Amino acid sequence: MNAITEEIFERLMDLSFRPYRLSYGYFPKEITRNSIQVALRRLEKKGFIEKGIMEDEVCIRLTEIGVEEFKRRQLLEKEKSILKIGNKSERWDKVWRVVVFDIPEKNKRIRHVLREALKLLDFWPLQKSVWISKKNYTKELRRWVRELGLSSYILIFETKDLGSLPTK
Repeated sequence: MNAITEEIFERLMDLSFRPYRLSYGYFPKEITRNSIQVALRRLEKKGFIEKGIMEDEVCIRLTEIGVEEFKRRQLLEKEKSILKIGNKSERWDKVWRVVVFDIPEKNKRIRHVLREALKLLDFWPLQKSVWISKKNYTKELRRWVRELGLSSYILIFETKDLGSLPTK
């Protein structure tokens, strides 16, 4: 989803849990009426919302699929927030940080969370399940992996030599 669709989806979720909050007219100026309509069509096409008419007004409600998607996203954000990391901006110490993982299909949500977290930490994929970075987040990642109980699926190590790498 693009940023506008994400924001509209989050506002709809907020309204579904707190109907006393009406956000009509409360979108930033850079979000146009047309972009809102496009985002709503996308959400409807994906089955996250339904549109209807009630007392001559267009009404939008979240579907069960929409509520499940929102819950999934909330869980994803919660799991990412466990990382509790600051911004690493020091010079590269010539050490590569490598994360190798083999997470079973039954835990594919965790695999997705891990990939999203690695992106946030400036890692990039060498292969689907091998990610590398120049930034030193080794301690934070190891703590996060331990807290989630994933140590048997994820290997984190540091090395000075990775051979010849494709340039990023």
